[in-house]
Amino acid sequence: MSIDLAMMDTVQNGTPILRLYEWDIPTLSLGKFQNLDEINVDYLKKMGFGLVRRPSGGRAVLHYDELTYAVAVPESMMPKSIIKTYLEISKALVKGLNAIGLNCEIAKEHVKERYTKFAACFATTSLHEITIDSKKFIGSAQTRRNGVVLQHGSIPMKCHFNEYANSFKTTQEQVKILAKRLEKSTTCVSKHVNVGIEDVKNAVINGFCSVFGAEFVPFYEEIDWKKHVMDVKIWD
Repeated sequence: MSIDLAMMDTVQNGTPILRLYEWDIPTLSLGKFQNLDEINVDYLKKMGFGLVRRPSGGRAVLHYDELTYAVAVPESMMPKSIIKTYLEISKALVKGLNAIGLNCEIAKEHVKERYTKFAACFATTSLHEITIDSKKFIGSAQTRRNGVVLQHGSIPMKCHFNEYANSFKTTQEQVKILAKRLEKSTTCVSKHVNVGIEDVKNAVINGFCSVFGAEFVPFYEEIDWKKHVMDVKIWD
């Protein structure tokens, strides 16, 4: 998360950055304004999971067997509207992922039960997020500062409904309800195609190249991510 923030500093010079990464350990990320009291910290520690705070808003995401994407781009290169920017980035993701057999679609409306009592991002689907067979597939969040847009999101390779549901501080009955809801309303790569994470990475890059007419080159410039550690850190 601190690297995502540091990307925003670098992009102020004008060159967009696409970052694709995995996680060393399963980690729950909270939205910028989300209350820590909603989280079952004891469970996360018992499981050896990490916990961070995103610079973007939204609800908690369990990053576990997934590919995370992050796009940092000058605001001048994107629509002024947050929703329209979501749409353009979703078009790129869908274009690439469809090419490897994932029948992705862009949600045309919010689900009827958009705001729920659950603190899990994947419990609901929002406008312009990506679905497969009407199930939420990619959860994304966006923030803007100093003339730069950062959007990042979770592309799950495998589903971990029980671990995700147990990450929240609630009754065991509510944990079971949330796990069942997640199983019914969300999906992941492995449920649809037999591909590896490198295939998904290449698909995302190809999608961005196609939709934005971009040419990607490896990024070797040093970025100062350490100065942002305290912005995202919750525990040692």
